[in-house]
Amino acid sequence: DSWDVGTGSTDDGAGCVVTWEALRLMKKLNLRPRRTIRVVLWTNEENGLRGGLAYRDRYRDQLKDHVLMLESDAGVLRPSGFGFSGSDSARARVRDIATLLRGIQLDRIGPSGGGADIGPSVEAGKIPAMSLESEGNYFLLHHTPADTVDKIDPMDMARASGAIAVMTYVIAEMPERL
Repeated sequence: DSWDVGTGSTDDGAGCVVTWEALRLMKKLNLRPRRTIRVVLWTNEENGLRGGLAYRDRYRDQLKDHVLMLESDAGVLRPSGFGFSGSDSARARVRDIATLLRGIQLDRIGPSGGGADIGPSVEAGKIPAMSLESEGNYFLLHHTPADTVDKIDPMDMARASGAIAVMTYVIAEMPERL
């Protein structure tokens, strides 16, 4: 997803790292939810969306089994919560889960969630969608030579990873679907 002019640290190295780290945290804590949590590192979003389209096409018959898709492709500059798109009852459930994140100030649930890469599958499978939301200078950094690792705060990364781990684990462990 990154461009040649920078290292792709905010777009989207950080998003890849925090989602992978969330899964690592769950494994380290020996948390085994009732549903599979899959981390997908997308490719080609910026010039053709071929990764997202290929995933949809390859797993089309399994999309009915997906309970949520989450995308982290807006940097990890001061994470502030999640965006969510789904039914009203699912939104209420996600808001309940988010109260677990109040202590690290990531309990905000915004009006819409998703992303370009998960969009084709979310639409085809009518899957609830979530995205990590951040505040900061993302649009001043991404696709520029300034998109370098020195802009990444390790505490922001840790907070984002923990929040993604909590949110995805609880949703994957729930007996009912969103």
